[in-house]
Amino acid sequence: MFKQNSRTVIAIGFAIAVALMLAITFIGISRMHSIKGQIETIVRQNNVQTELVSAMRTIARERVVNLYSMILREDPFEKDEAFQLYKSYATEFVKARDQLQGMRLSDDERKVLQESLRMIAQTSASQDQVVKLVERGDTLAAQHVLLEEVIPAQDKVFVQYSRLLEMQRNSASQSMAEADVSFRFATLFMLLSGAFAMLAVMGVTAFVVGRTREVENALFQEKELAQVTLHSIGDAVITTNERGQVDFLNHAAEVLTGRTLAEARSKPLREVFCVLDESTREQASHLASHALPDGQVVGLKKHSLLLRPDGSEALVEDSLSPICNRNGEIIGAVIVFHDVTEARHMAKQLSWQATHDALTGLVNRREFERLLQEMIDSAAGGGKHHAVLFMDLDQFKVVNDTCGHMAGDELLRQLVAVFVARSRDSDVVARLGGDEFGMLLYGCPLEPALRLANEVREAVQDFRFMWQDKSFEIGVSIGLVEISSGSGSLAAVMSNADAACYAAKEGGRNRVHVYLENDTGLARRHGEMQWISRITKAFEEDRFRLYYQEIAAVMPHQRGFQHFEVLLRMVDENGEVVPPGVFIPAAERYNLMPTVDRWVIRTLLSSRSKEWRRLWEEYEDRLDPFPILCAVNLSATSLNDEMFLTFLKEQLEYYGMPPQALCLEITETAAIANLNKASHFMHELSKLGCRFALDDFGSGMSSFAYLKDLPVHYLKIDGAFVRGMDQNLVNHAMVEAIAHIAGVMGIETVAEFVEDRALIEKLAVLGVDYAQGYGIHKPVPMEGIRYGSART
Repeated sequence: MFKQNSRTVIAIGFAIAVALMLAITFIGISRMHSIKGQIETIVRQNNVQTELVSAMRTIARERVVNLYSMILREDPFEKDEAFQLYKSYATEFVKARDQLQGMRLSDDERKVLQESLRMIAQTSASQDQVVKLVERGDTLAAQHVLLEEVIPAQDKVFVQYSRLLEMQRNSASQSMAEADVSFRFATLFMLLSGAFAMLAVMGVTAFVVGRTREVENALFQEKELAQVTLHSIGDAVITTNERGQVDFLNHAAEVLTGRTLAEARSKPLREVFCVLDESTREQASHLASHALPDGQVVGLKKHSLLLRPDGSEALVEDSLSPICNRNGEIIGAVIVFHDVTEARHMAKQLSWQATHDALTGLVNRREFERLLQEMIDSAAGGGKHHAVLFMDLDQFKVVNDTCGHMAGDELLRQLVAVFVARSRDSDVVARLGGDEFGMLLYGCPLEPALRLANEVREAVQDFRFMWQDKSFEIGVSIGLVEISSGSGSLAAVMSNADAACYAAKEGGRNRVHVYLENDTGLARRHGEMQWISRITKAFEEDRFRLYYQEIAAVMPHQRGFQHFEVLLRMVDENGEVVPPGVFIPAAERYNLMPTVDRWVIRTLLSSRSKEWRRLWEEYEDRLDPFPILCAVNLSATSLNDEMFLTFLKEQLEYYGMPPQALCLEITETAAIANLNKASHFMHELSKLGCRFALDDFGSGMSSFAYLKDLPVHYLKIDGAFVRGMDQNLVNHAMVEAIAHIAGVMGIETVAEFVEDRALIEKLAVLGVDYAQGYGIHKPVPMEGIRYGSART
């Protein structure tokens, strides 16, 4: 009975022990598997999140690099390649962002992520602005936006990324700590339970112990994986215990600090991570856990120097975060940092390049205008008197054309020394572009400013530039403007200084011109400068119109074909027609006439060539001359433009325009000023069938000798002689002489400014062939022309 009971008890006990061991084994294995799965999930999620955040930061940095590349590169294809890379990175960024948002994040992590995305959206607007400025070719403005808006905003985004990484690491570390505690508790529970039933279930105990070792190995591998992850990230990471002693350094931290993990372990953080303030050289005060009583992340100063054991230094930026246990007690700290030495150097270099001229090292135009604005503000607010000089070199083009651009660049560099030597320590010398320079004279009233300007002028005049075996004398024209409380805006001061400089050039060069409020010459030039923007805007808004004025035949044998002159009119902002005498002088002075002439030719041919081509097909096989002759004025600038001849030939060929219908009018003075070029131009087009007329004949040299060398078909007698010839014997004689000699040379004549049809009979008596003026036909829009309606 006892034996049976014993067996029963043993059986029951064994059964209980086996059941207990089975239960213990089941519970232990389940718990270990759960812990292992939890750690794997933590590590895997942490790895993915770390990779995504790192990828987003890398993409953001590469986009800024591509923006900078777009600014620096001059080749449009290279710019486009950089722009395409810039757009492709945006797609990669969106994929990483969406994947990260879809993962399980804590509320704090999600808030930080949303904040970073909000900041990125703001940064993108500035980046798009940089792209637009580069596309417009405004590289200086693009660099300004990049340096002043994009890069600082990007740095703030990186801080958010670092915070997110730190939160992820802290979350992973906390989860690892909790898993480790659970692991230890499960292990202890199994060992105690195993000891209780060891005699009965040795086999079960051995199995449990073996299984436990397997789980420990798995946990060790996961820990190793976490360590490898920390070593693989780009940022440097240092962890400490609660006493501020170093526990761990990843590879990046070893490189930056100059210490290995073995050398740094258990040493005070201040000794391993010695960070100084860049300006004061004092050590940072927040490098131990006791400096983090509230458990908050502390950002390092932007100007922090990391001092290495070999004495070298590196600029670093990032943050220091506490490590807390489950009870919220600080058990250490994590310092995450990265080297910004190269980035800081590049930022300084970009900042210098944005405000200085690369060739001379002087302040550039943008910085000059900024300083000038400050000068104007100080004069307006403090009653101070300053002065500004605009300096334009005389004969600089001679050096460039004679010796090449290398010589011109060297001349500019040498002249910088002359300008700086004559300026005061408080003055600023700037290169405004090309051969133009500026000088800001602080606290300098008008009289001493004028003396200084003349000293600069004399110094440049005495300067001799030597290049190889050639010597050059250089002058400088200087415009001087006083800056006082009533100087007005920056644009007004710049305009006044430019006008004064131009007046110095017009006055004979190598002189100083002082801007005065009652200067009528400068006032006229200001008006012309305003017309430049109005002319440009009229081109943009298509507000130029073609008019025509008929030229009547005086002699009966000349009748039978339609002869007229094309005239140009501009429609102003109010819809009023502006005559050419108002805006043409400004266009001539500021070199806009080639653009005007090209517009007239292109518009005339595109609108009339079809009708004239049809008439040409009718008259091509006849002996009769072409029934239409259209006169078009050409400026002296276009006549001297080597590309204009090619342009005109291309337009005639493109529109199929019969050259016999075109008569090009050039002034007598323009033809004589550059006789060789005029002769070549006229002969080339005469070969095609074009005709030529000398306009305003008699107002210039009035020499018939050069006519023998030019293919001139018409002489347009200046209206000053025609208008009063019936009352002035000299004018009458001039018209008669021109008509007689022209007739002998086989050149037909056109009398201008005929305001009375009765004058036609007198012109016929003198042998004049044609007449033109308001008395015959007033100019009307070209759209109303009817061929075959020539007046007699």
